Amino acid sequence: MPKVTNPLQILLVEDNEHDCIAFERAMHRASVDCDLEVCERAEEAENLLNRADGVFDLVVVDFDLPGMNGLDFFRRVRKRKNLPPFVMLTGAGSENIAVEAMLEGFYDYVVKDSHMGYLNLLPVVLDRALKRHGQDRARRKAKAELKQAKDELELKVKERTAELAMMIQALEKEIEEHRQTEVALRHSRNRLRELSRKILDAQENERKFVAQEIHDSIGGSLAAIKFALEEKLESMAKNPSPEVISIEKIISQVDETIQESRRISARLRPSLLDDLGLLATLSWFCREFENLHQNIQIEQQLEVAEDEIPEMLKVVVYRVMQEAMNNVAKHSDARRIRMHLAKIDNRIEFSVIDNGRGFDPEEKLSEHAGIGGLGLHGMRDRTLLSDGKFEIVSKKGKGTTVHISLPCPAESTDDSE
Repeated sequence: MPKVTNPLQILLVEDNEHDCIAFERAMHRASVDCDLEVCERAEEAENLLNRADGVFDLVVVDFDLPGMNGLDFFRRVRKRKNLPPFVMLTGAGSENIAVEAMLEGFYDYVVKDSHMGYLNLLPVVLDRALKRHGQDRARRKAKAELKQAKDELELKVKERTAELAMMIQALEKEIEEHRQTEVALRHSRNRLRELSRKILDAQENERKFVAQEIHDSIGGSLAAIKFALEEKLESMAKNPSPEVISIEKIISQVDETIQESRRISARLRPSLLDDLGLLATLSWFCREFENLHQNIQIEQQLEVAEDEIPEMLKVVVYRVMQEAMNNVAKHSDARRIRMHLAKIDNRIEFSVIDNGRGFDPEEKLSEHAGIGGLGLHGMRDRTLLSDGKFEIVSKKGKGTTVHISLPCPAESTDDSE
């Protein structure tokens, strides 16, 4: 038997006094420190268990008891919460009773033989029963703790699941709000893009109208004045007078005014763009540019046919070219400009490349205002409003490249029409 700090509390249910004495001597010989409580009847033992719940460490029950046998006694008390382990004592030849007792829930049994040899086995059996009972209690405790941990885990999982469900619901609501906001923003951007297109179209129409008015009305009036003065001068030539010189100066000034009105009209909206198309307008602009800036040479590479360029894109290309060339003249100190226009994979590709002093594009594009005229922002906005791509590559001392790429419809391959 294991050594314990406190004596084992053993309840012996035995009506044979001789067997009780033999039991106590066997415990003493085995050096088992125990307090033995003896009951002769099962009813008495049941009452004692009721009064002293949880006191006994072990119960040893003889099967053959007066009034109620040991097996029936166990059946009456086995559902107690703190029931100690039971060991059955049976007479020789009653092994079947011992087997039945084990099936009912006894921890072990001892057969009392006629030679009293069972007394030597008794401490070992009791020790084994105590160990099994301890193991069972530890197993039940572990099972109970496992069940408690499982219940707590299930509760936590349930709570966490509820929290996640609420979070998912809130996230879905937030996503829906973001989606609605994105739809509204997309709608607003589309409306803004459409409004910007209309503003640019209105601006172009207004420029066209003003240019036409300057060319037709003011230019025509000045031309009429010039012709009238020339006729007057011709008639006065027969009778020369000092006024002739004055009229010649007036005619010269009127002629300069006519030329200036034509230049203003062309800058607003060249009539060539509507009459002859983009390619002719680009060539005309380059000639005028070289006449005005004789220190700059222009190389033109126009690798596209006029009918390959959609009408809506001609104004975009012209305005980007106009602003890019003016920026070169004002800011770059360049000596050469290469202009390239082509159609590649159903896109209009246009570039203005100079060998000037260059600049930092990010710094310029981050400024609130453009660089004169439409400025970099104006070129970029015009390109983006046509669903195109705008790019500036520049480095100080390395020149500047302004490039735009504009989508255009694919050419029709249907020759039946």
